[in-house]
Amino acid sequence: MIRAIATDDKLTVSKVFGRARYFAIFKGDDSEPTFLEGTYAAEHGAGTGAAALLAGQGVQEAIGPEFGPKAQEALIQVGIALTIAKAGTSFAELVQR
Repeated sequence: MIRAIATDDKLTVSKVFGRARYFAIFKGDDSEPTFLEGTYAAEHGAGTGAAALLAGQGVQEAIGPEFGPKAQEALIQVGIALTIAKAGTSFAELVQR
């Protein structure tokens, strides 16, 4: 399963989803992440832009602290599962779940 975690520091879950600085992409439970630049600088539509970005990478699960209504709808429409994780949670803790 390909998972994407919203992050600002490349170590923990960001405080936001759509405006996260990066998305850590995990391909399998014990893989090292690759990082995509997030949609934080988008003037409008950061959440829906993030959904499109992740869909283009084949992501199957998005992990973030919360999802705005438009981002949530866009993620569901492209078949990406949503998982809520507390901001500041480490990647290691999430991958062990």
